[in-house]
Amino acid sequence: MWIPESLVPAVSEMVAEHAIKSADEVATRQAGDHVPISLPPPGHVRLAGPIGAMEQLARLRAAGLRAAVAILDPHYRRVAAKGRADYLAELLPLVSLAGEIADHVIVWGFPLAVARLVDHQPQHLEVEGWITWVFKNSANRARSWRGAQQVALHLKRPGALLYYDSTFTDSQRAAHAQGKLPYLMTARNVIIEEPLLSGFIRKPEQTGFRGGQKPISVMTPILQMTAAPGDLVIDPTAGSGSTGEAAAQLGCSAILSDRAASSLRIAKRRLAPYLINA
Repeated sequence: MWIPESLVPAVSEMVAEHAIKSADEVATRQAGDHVPISLPPPGHVRLAGPIGAMEQLARLRAAGLRAAVAILDPHYRRVAAKGRADYLAELLPLVSLAGEIADHVIVWGFPLAVARLVDHQPQHLEVEGWITWVFKNSANRARSWRGAQQVALHLKRPGALLYYDSTFTDSQRAAHAQGKLPYLMTARNVIIEEPLLSGFIRKPEQTGFRGGQKPISVMTPILQMTAAPGDLVIDPTAGSGSTGEAAAQLGCSAILSDRAASSLRIAKRRLAPYLINA
């Protein structure tokens, strides 16, 4: 459907309002009986599931938990018109609900998919910037950009704390400590260059997860920028558990879940040293 350019702002606002309303309705319906969810100690992980992302976020909201950051890594939709519509219909309520629980929301995906959220983010969130993961060892026969990077859209609540100094180099950190940094660097657009976990690359870290396992070295700087030790990190699309391992190593608490039993088996084995409900 073609929308005149003059009506795009109004339509975008209507879509954002609908996302908030849908998130509240779905969360109320899926929260179920109120079951207390205890906060894991710093450096530990609670793993739940199989459970859908929306249902898990609804339970966390009903339990009154507050998190520093929520990581969302949803299933990629095709670029056809129906795929785009399905993506927005699924993701906007999910992002809206995550933003009610967490100060920061990180949405992973391919650039063409994630970019659709920019004009439709819920009103209680604002775009902070882009995080790009570039990997040069992609076995991409087309040699295009798509197979060599993923991006994360960084949304945050107004006034949410950011730890920009985590992105400083050693020389910048030293200059900042002495008050000699010309201006405070910000991380609105972060580029993380780390290899894809494939073949013999970082073999000990590979878990056998086939959904695109992200290296801990990709997740760590994102958590360092959005959470402090002792803060809560949530990931209802946990996959192999990279978010949980990175959070535990940084001294954060983490609550992870996934809808796939196969993913949970891998995450449980990987996160065994940090789990409190093993």
